[in-house]
Amino acid sequence: MTRNKPDVELFMEQDLFNSLITAFDYFIGTERGSGETVYSKQATRLKTKILTHSRTFDYEGNANASIYLYGVEPAVVIKLLSIYINRGEEIEPSNYFAELKKRRSKSSEQSQ
Repeated sequence: MTRNKPDVELFMEQDLFNSLITAFDYFIGTERGSGETVYSKQATRLKTKILTHSRTFDYEGNANASIYLYGVEPAVVIKLLSIYINRGEEIEPSNYFAELKKRRSKSSEQSQ
């Protein structure tokens, strides 16, 4: 079985990873009161996918995450981040990297 090669591979340090997922949370959280929008649906899908399928690794003593994006996903990430940055919101990033590591360790335990 051959796997498709990702269109984009992102390698992010822990802080950048946390900031990325926190930006998605901005769209998910702000749309709750007004119902789902295209942006909140895209952010929810990307957040779920990234937390489910990304991998953690150490590089030169720093914790990193590898994120693989396919098709239009890179364009959606850029669009959401551009909107988020333009709105000037300053939200303290949550520690999603710890959640990613926890999910990955559970996943590896189940496959054994």
